[in-house]
Amino acid sequence: MLRTIHSSLRGTLPSLRGTLRAIACTAIVAVASGFGHAGADDSMQTGDGLLMIKAAMPEQARVGESFTYNVEVINASDNVVLHNVKLKQSKAKGFIIESVSMQGKSGNCEDCGEDQNQSSQQESKSKNNSTSEKQSGSDQSQSKGKSKDSMIIKQLGPGESRTFVVHASADEEGELRSCLQIASYTPAMCLTSQIVKPQLELTKTAPKKANLCNVIELFYKVKNGGSGDVGNFTVTDSLGEGLATIEGSSELSFPVDGLAAGESREFVARVYAQKPGDFSSRAMAKAENSELNSRSKKTTTKVIAADLIAKVNGPSRIYGDDMAQFTATITNTGNVAADLVNVSVNWPSNSNLVDMGNYRLMKSTSSDQSQSESSNSQGEPTMAKKQDSSKQDSSGSNSQQVQMQSDSFVIERLEAGQSAQFTYAIRTDNLDKLPTKIEARYVCTVDAAEDQTKSTARATAMAMATAKVVRLPALQLAVIDDEDPVRNGSKVQYTINVWNEGDAPDQNVQLVAQLPNNLKFDSADGPTEVNNDGSRITFEPIKSMQPGDRAEYTVTAKPTGTGNARFEAALTSKMLQSEVIGEEPTRLFETSNR
Repeated sequence: MLRTIHSSLRGTLPSLRGTLRAIACTAIVAVASGFGHAGADDSMQTGDGLLMIKAAMPEQARVGESFTYNVEVINASDNVVLHNVKLKQSKAKGFIIESVSMQGKSGNCEDCGEDQNQSSQQESKSKNNSTSEKQSGSDQSQSKGKSKDSMIIKQLGPGESRTFVVHASADEEGELRSCLQIASYTPAMCLTSQIVKPQLELTKTAPKKANLCNVIELFYKVKNGGSGDVGNFTVTDSLGEGLATIEGSSELSFPVDGLAAGESREFVARVYAQKPGDFSSRAMAKAENSELNSRSKKTTTKVIAADLIAKVNGPSRIYGDDMAQFTATITNTGNVAADLVNVSVNWPSNSNLVDMGNYRLMKSTSSDQSQSESSNSQGEPTMAKKQDSSKQDSSGSNSQQVQMQSDSFVIERLEAGQSAQFTYAIRTDNLDKLPTKIEARYVCTVDAAEDQTKSTARATAMAMATAKVVRLPALQLAVIDDEDPVRNGSKVQYTINVWNEGDAPDQNVQLVAQLPNNLKFDSADGPTEVNNDGSRITFEPIKSMQPGDRAEYTVTAKPTGTGNARFEAALTSKMLQSEVIGEEPTRLFETSNR
């Protein structure tokens, strides 16, 4: 529309110029006769209403003396700029224009110029005014070579005016009539637009540390720090593997319907970690319909968690049905506390848990997990449901499968670096090996997460110990005579009892009896074959003698003299490193004849 107006103004310009000249010649009149200071004012306006001229000349002036009058040029429009406005004073007989200068300016015009005489140009240069020099130089370049009867304004804004001061003289007496003409001007419609620069500023804030079991809050703030409005844009953040929103997504997105200049918007994202570690990312704000964008600084959150280790110490071997006592330690090696740690104790089903003490809290003092008691307080275990486990645990080099049973309790809270220690005792029954296992488990869940499986964190620990059950045979030997003293001519019978009162079998159990010189072999009996070689009686070995087995031997002899007789029985076996000797003394006497 503005272009159309501008074109129409240009089209009417040639017809206007002729009309303006005619009006100027009849409207501006001055008389120079006699003396006086009063003047005749006149004004005119172009037909398009854009330009107005006001002029005043003195009513009288003396021949040969200079006189001064003003010509005011006014832009009467509201929105049209006039360029290259040129006025021309027509020549008249005896009328001499000595100089034309600009009296002053009103309004805000940065690029206007006018014809000036040589002396005013030199005066402007001598003032060393840089702005005037540029303006004067521009005007002078246009007016160079032109007469003094021209008045030129390079640019005249809406409502602005310029006043020319004309110094003239007359050298003839009589009426002076000179016409002021509007030679030319170019109207121009000025278009205005405010140029703005919107600017996005995105800030992301995240905690430096966070607990694996808790919700993590990320804060985002986006601000339009520029001078113009921002249209639709989106704030995004790629969280990376292991970090997810409450809904389970690893990508964050916040659509924004625009921001005015200086306006800001804030967002909070609730996320959780699926594993401990360091998580870093940068957020991005990007406009939909432009290249405008902003990227936040990288934030890093260290996700910390509780972690457990278990240790169990006990005897490497026990003998027979002795009781084995074990010490178990559960330590939180993580960097946050673990609540409600479940501890289970496992032992063979065909053995007995005869005692389990209360746990006491300890604090780890070094990386090698040496421990010292931090307080005298003891935790009372919360007993869980007893389990008759059907699971099979492998123990021993022979991969013997042992059915286990378990009992458990709960440690209410285990701080980071803290340990819980307790003891328990097991008595075995007919086992070669006594395995035991300690298991500790800590589970936490981010309740707000939609996917409870992915938001559940577990810390588990297990330790095992095995005590070898050492079982030994224990052979006992007892020798007794059935009569003491023994009369010469009668017999004496020795009974030898052998039994295994140990808890392991023994093999190749053999008995050998030795008669003294004053006893003579008569007979022998026992569980195995017997051989007699004079005074030495040898029984064949018993191949295996189980715990609790008993064997009875008898040897009958006749006295061959009087005095003390010492009967010996020697026992050997596979497990006996040396023979066991049993002795029985008997007194022998001779009956007197009467």
